[in-house]
Amino acid sequence: MAFSRFIWTILALVVSIVATSVVLGIYLQKPGYDITTSLLIAILIAETLALILYLIRIRRDLLKLVIALRNEDPTIRFKMEKGDPFFSEIHRGFNEIITNFRLIRLDKEAEHQFFRATVDHISFGILAFDQGGHVELVNDAFLDLFQLRSLRHLDSLAEVSAELPGTFRQLSLQQESLKQIQIAGHLYHLIFLVSRFKLRQQEITLISVRDISREMDRNELEAWQKLLRVLRHEILNSISPIKLLAHNLSGILQPEGKMVPLPTLTREEVDEMKTGLETIHRRAAGLSNFLDAYSNLYRVPDLQLEMVRVSELLERIVLLFKEQFNENGIAQATTCPDPGLEILMDERMIDQVVINLVKNSLDALRENEKPSIQLYAGIMEGRPVIGVKDNGKGIPADQLESIFIPFYSTKEGGTGIGLSFSQHVMRLHQGQLKVNTSPGSGSEFQLVFTVI
Repeated sequence: MAFSRFIWTILALVVSIVATSVVLGIYLQKPGYDITTSLLIAILIAETLALILYLIRIRRDLLKLVIALRNEDPTIRFKMEKGDPFFSEIHRGFNEIITNFRLIRLDKEAEHQFFRATVDHISFGILAFDQGGHVELVNDAFLDLFQLRSLRHLDSLAEVSAELPGTFRQLSLQQESLKQIQIAGHLYHLIFLVSRFKLRQQEITLISVRDISREMDRNELEAWQKLLRVLRHEILNSISPIKLLAHNLSGILQPEGKMVPLPTLTREEVDEMKTGLETIHRRAAGLSNFLDAYSNLYRVPDLQLEMVRVSELLERIVLLFKEQFNENGIAQATTCPDPGLEILMDERMIDQVVINLVKNSLDALRENEKPSIQLYAGIMEGRPVIGVKDNGKGIPADQLESIFIPFYSTKEGGTGIGLSFSQHVMRLHQGQLKVNTSPGSGSEFQLVFTVI
């Protein structure tokens, strides 16, 4: 309606200007009509000015609207003019546009505040930066972790630690990375996770940072407490019988506090002394071996990494245990879908780890009527895996959390070193030793490597 009125008004002014111009042209050719000619010229000028002023008014209002939108100024309002229905309707439409723009802006601000509050509420650090290192987003947790008030450019992290800017730029995509970084004199264990996306035709890197120092300290403390309980138990088991035997032997030699002549000892007393001394020696030797094993547990040589064909490694292990499998009636299977699969590893160490796992499976299968062991290798969830699976008695839930503790063993005469050593070897390989087990259903151990 308003647009139609605008068109008709423009057309009317144009038509009147054209008509006046035509009449003026006619009267200019007739002498003696000076007054009429002058009047027509005045009318033409007035009509032209009216058209110009009308267009200027429209231009002014449009420019005012554009400036209000460009400056995001929702306070500008257009007056409602009663004398001109066209401009009244146009101004009403402009006011509605500004009002809607203001509401959209308020919604965007509310969404931004909600997003900002959500990001700041997260307990781990979040940082987003573009290809030039300019920071697009950083939350309070990140600033608190790195003891910063603000962060506008990635290079500013060099004030915290010289290695940080380079570390952030070189992090692997979609893969958790654990790094130790010193901040203000304290060593932090940080886990990084990186993703990238496009925003306004620019690549943005989004990094989450989680400080696991407290968790690691707590886990380390718990591990030490468990280890000390095992050490105390083992040492007491050796010292208590030594103490008792020494007291008994002392009673034989000094029954009343005085040393008896050795020739007066009976044959039974001599045999008892001999047995007691042998027991003391055996227990002392066992304690010595235990302490040697403890001191050498993590004293492993440097990794000698090389690409190893996994199928050949499994064949070598199976050949090593072939006689034991046959003697105990154990059904053995080896699965490796890709015979050419190679993994970067220290072959000697991984050999020993797999041997330890197979030995554990053999012990778990002693009372099984239909024992079976499976050795397999392949790619699972994008990571190379070597596994040993049996259908033995499994591991009780109450013992599962302790199986990787050094010297903890449920086997009679076991050292409790095998699984702890195996886990340590996998950590040296930046991998994991995983276990899946349940009583009566067997156990499955997986060596999960980081890269092929």
